[in-house]
Amino acid sequence: MLKKQLMSLLGLTLIMLSGCSSTAEPQKKVAPQLNNQAEVVITSDELAELKASAKQWQQAKAGVERLLVIEQDLKLLIKQLTSVAQEQQSAAAAQKSESKIAMNSSLNPEPIAPPAPIQPTKAQPIKVQPLFALQVASVTDQTRLPQSFAKIKATAPTIFSGKVAANVESVNVNGTTFYRLKLGAYIKQENAAKDCNKLMQYQVMCIVSHYTEQSLKM
Repeated sequence: MLKKQLMSLLGLTLIMLSGCSSTAEPQKKVAPQLNNQAEVVITSDELAELKASAKQWQQAKAGVERLLVIEQDLKLLIKQLTSVAQEQQSAAAAQKSESKIAMNSSLNPEPIAPPAPIQPTKAQPIKVQPLFALQVASVTDQTRLPQSFAKIKATAPTIFSGKVAANVESVNVNGTTFYRLKLGAYIKQENAAKDCNKLMQYQVMCIVSHYTEQSLKM
């Protein structure tokens, strides 16, 4: 009797334990937490390879920049050549149009008036004022000058073969008026001196003096 009661109590206890275990909530699995920063581990060979790649990029950087500049220059040159070609085409088209118009107009040419003749202009002689003359006589009586001139011409006929300028200059010296006979009209003094030497060879006294424009009355 006691044995049966113990067995019943043991069975009841097992049933209660199994029920408790079945009704208990399952435990939640907790995932392991990871660090926010993951660590990367590389070898020394990989580090050397990265450094070599970086060095190659630095060396190639300048060349890449030059290529970019050359590319921009080429684009600008192509743009300019295109503009020049368009201008040449426009000029050629305009010239072709003008030639066509000229050809059409030449079929019925309009009469062209001949140019007016050019009237020749007469050259105006330049008058040069003489500066020198040959003084060959000086007298107080003006009426004696024509006789003096005639005597000199007779003394040196080869010198006075043509027309000779004969002028008179009157000067007052100490209250007395003198009349000087001057022959010739020279621009250069050396030419007057040459003719004066020729007159002196004929025993005609003369001096080179300034020119006076007051004709001798014959």
